[in-house]
Amino acid sequence: MAIRHFSTTTRKEIDVELQLKEGAIPNDLCGFIFINSAAGTVNSNGVPFPKNNADGTENQEYATPLINGDGMVYRIDLTQPGKIHVKTGLMKPPCYYADLATTYDSKNDNPYYKFHFESNGLARLSSTLGTRNELNTAITPVRFKNDNQYRLLANFDAGRPYEFDPKNFSMITAIGENKKWHSGLPPMLVQPFPMILTTAHPVFDPDTEELFTVNFTKDLEGLMAPTTIMGDLFKDLDWLKSELKKLINDVKDLRPEEQRTRLGRFLGTAHLNAPNANKTWFQKLMNLIKRIFHKWYYKHISNTDDIYVIKWNGTKELHRWRIVDENGKGILIQHNMHQLSLSRDYLILGDTNFKFTLDGMMNFPFVNDAEIDRFTRELLTGPMNDYSSFYIVKRADLVPGVETVKAVKAVLPEETVHFSANYDNPDNLITLHTAHNCSACAAEWLRTYDIRQVEPNIPMDEEFLGLVSMGEVDISKIGKVVLNPETGALLEPESVFLELTGDLDAKDPGPHTWSVGLYTYNNMLSSDCNVAKIEYVYWQAYGLHKAWLTQFIYNLYKDPKRNRTYSAEEMEVFTAKGANFVLECIETNTMQATDYFTFPDNHYYWSLQFAPKKNKSTTVHDGKNGYILTTVICGEVVAENQISYNAEIWLFDAANLKSGPICKLNHPELSFGFTIHSVWTAEANEVSKAGYVLNVKEDYDYMVAQIPDTKLRNSIQQFFDEKVYPFFPNK
Repeated sequence: MAIRHFSTTTRKEIDVELQLKEGAIPNDLCGFIFINSAAGTVNSNGVPFPKNNADGTENQEYATPLINGDGMVYRIDLTQPGKIHVKTGLMKPPCYYADLATTYDSKNDNPYYKFHFESNGLARLSSTLGTRNELNTAITPVRFKNDNQYRLLANFDAGRPYEFDPKNFSMITAIGENKKWHSGLPPMLVQPFPMILTTAHPVFDPDTEELFTVNFTKDLEGLMAPTTIMGDLFKDLDWLKSELKKLINDVKDLRPEEQRTRLGRFLGTAHLNAPNANKTWFQKLMNLIKRIFHKWYYKHISNTDDIYVIKWNGTKELHRWRIVDENGKGILIQHNMHQLSLSRDYLILGDTNFKFTLDGMMNFPFVNDAEIDRFTRELLTGPMNDYSSFYIVKRADLVPGVETVKAVKAVLPEETVHFSANYDNPDNLITLHTAHNCSACAAEWLRTYDIRQVEPNIPMDEEFLGLVSMGEVDISKIGKVVLNPETGALLEPESVFLELTGDLDAKDPGPHTWSVGLYTYNNMLSSDCNVAKIEYVYWQAYGLHKAWLTQFIYNLYKDPKRNRTYSAEEMEVFTAKGANFVLECIETNTMQATDYFTFPDNHYYWSLQFAPKKNKSTTVHDGKNGYILTTVICGEVVAENQISYNAEIWLFDAANLKSGPICKLNHPELSFGFTIHSVWTAEANEVSKAGYVLNVKEDYDYMVAQIPDTKLRNSIQQFFDEKVYPFFPNK
């Protein structure tokens, strides 16, 4: 029997009817579910990323984060009674074809290999062409009054939204011309594929037929803010020189490998001993440059700290507003803007705790030296905040002719990545339903040189390399937050942060909030109707797993001064006990878990999506009148210390999770490793007839024309003419 890897993902596009493994498929399913995911790169032929290239050399992509890969969209057809059909398609925007034309395999006879892309941490980059827009994170449905059917946007945190056809997965158009977006990288980097910092969750209001998204930029100092090497090792250069001289004297008579070990130990711990200072040399240098060469600095060296809200109404035109704080100054986004939400009167922008900084764009600087890689990461990485900031914008202020709009800042006392708002804001109060991943870091991933915090003598499991770092150093929470949008104040006791430990000494601990993940509810992201009040939310919690809490994450977030419920030492004990994945229903009126299902050992579920029933029951609340579909990685012990994993689809009755899955389905060609966000739509049978389509050649010719070096510009223009534009002849 062949052993299947935990993260096995195919890039082969499939069109199959799923096979029933257990149970029975309900006859009252309807609509379509779309799930986004990452499926490796043009070099990898899927996931896992191979350790070596075809010529035997080390593969630079090995152990790359699973979320760094081309978007593979799964369309799950629930319209045929007694059947569930799955069709998949790769997202192929213009940068995909540029990547394909410069692959590693073609470097020996390809004059354009010099433009090739490489996977660097969370990003895939070309030093000359720019950044891949991988479109692998989330999907937003929209429907304007003249549309013949639902239109779907594939989204990514570092690229423009892109409309794709829901029937054949072909690319239709990017939203907004390149020249209308600001690059997130310094102005000196003029590239045809800019890194556009935006949100993976633009929001559509079906009542007003408006799509809102954002475009933000960071000052160079803000882009490097979490980097600790600047602030710790170079606060006092005399101290550093003195310590290095001591080290040299200590190791001069040792063997080279012992010298390297001592050097690594020094660099890994020096920041703990370095003298304190008010400002780092880097900050002092940046401030000096800003004061003397202000205009030149922001034109050539650095972006400014700014947020732009963008509104799209289905046409070529984008409406844009610069968002400023209450003092009229630009706003620094410290981490990311992964999530937005809206209510009837307000737009809610989150500085979400999913960091985007330079340290996250690095795999293995020293491929052959794990020790140096380990301490380099420790020096270049800092912890995220133990709180989260929100910026509330009054929608009535977003009017044509106005360029700048003030936002009200609200601070939540917990880290936040995802959130949704009730559409209604009665009494001028906003209610948010929030996920709080405390003392954790979803922007990190498990690496070859990591060391387990629990049972450190056991090596990292190769099966999990590249997986999002889901070990946490405090308990996660599920929130219901009530905000005053005029002041940003949290209302108490209306605001609740729910934490559930369950019974970790029991085989089934019950509902818990260990490592809260994704969530779903009826009509979430609907392009037909807004949800006035969200009353039942279905939550995912990853649980506690010894193999997933690393020493790196533990040390990064163990500080007892952080806002925390449990100490790092207590969390280590809890993690050793373990807890499995759980699917649970939270009633938002009482903020209590009313139903749950605990997944078996070696079973991991990623995406979850509410699918309403075709014929709704009159005795079941609308918030529970449907099914929950989940993507599940099922591990089966096939030999001693060997587990084989298969991809399955499980379906639950939303009104009775405890009874377990109604049915389980699979197929030999169904193969996913890590799926992400999902959405349900009523229809997806027709080829979309979008009235708005950008001309790809015009869009990118403008970008190429900005390249200052004539020889390079001409070479890149020829590359686009030969390798990119032929795939978009009518666009």
